[in-house]
Amino acid sequence: MATRTYNPAVRVGNWIEDVQLEEDIIKDFQEKKESGNLLIQKTQNVMTNLLRAENLSESREGGVLMFGDRINLQHIATSAVLSAKISNLQSCAELKNPCEVSASQMTSPCPRNVFQICSVDGEIPKRPLCYGQKFIMRTLPGPGSELNLWSDRATFTKCAPKSRHPMVQLSSESSWNVVWQILCRNPLVRMEMEGRPVRVGEPVVINHCNTNQNLACMSQYRTRTPYGSDMEVCCKTVLDSHKAETQENIWRLVTGCADQQ
Repeated sequence: MATRTYNPAVRVGNWIEDVQLEEDIIKDFQEKKESGNLLIQKTQNVMTNLLRAENLSESREGGVLMFGDRINLQHIATSAVLSAKISNLQSCAELKNPCEVSASQMTSPCPRNVFQICSVDGEIPKRPLCYGQKFIMRTLPGPGSELNLWSDRATFTKCAPKSRHPMVQLSSESSWNVVWQILCRNPLVRMEMEGRPVRVGEPVVINHCNTNQNLACMSQYRTRTPYGSDMEVCCKTVLDSHKAETQENIWRLVTGCADQQ
């Protein structure tokens, strides 16, 4: 049976619909490109802003931590750092209020994981941070949006999604819910250590003043993010049989000193 052939210039079938579909695809692509909604543009925007390199404060003689220092808060047991959690790549150039937090294995200093130590009165005095002293942990200006580390008592609708403990997030709120203090890891000498300067790299406990619960990294609860598998961070005091905090509550404050990384 002979097969009828056509010249390439001959249009057959639903040719008008095919042409219109191709034009719509190109038009939709151009609109997304102009508005910055292409996935490659969102990824590049995040890399340029939220993942750009930041400098931590240089370590001073004696390793004393000062108000105004830029630090990473590192969980000792997992080596993960406290970071802003962004579930989806966004076209925004800064963190949104409120913003969830998690413990991330991406430890390079960047706007999503660098915090500044601020006093509760909003000023940045040039004095050491001491054990038992109230302070606020705030993200950097610009992409960090100057959000405060926040927590509150758990409710049925407002709690950590997996552990159900009091949630921790970044917020622009200025209240007692954003005030923290550093406690000595050893509960036997905790009272004696109050008023003494905190040193960089020391194992410490981060206590929330309003709930009296400690900042905790729950490594058994993980969430997939564009940056990898992050661990859940909540406010929960976890004690062992000797009434001492377990590894979930042990952190250290890291500066730019190479021997503290």
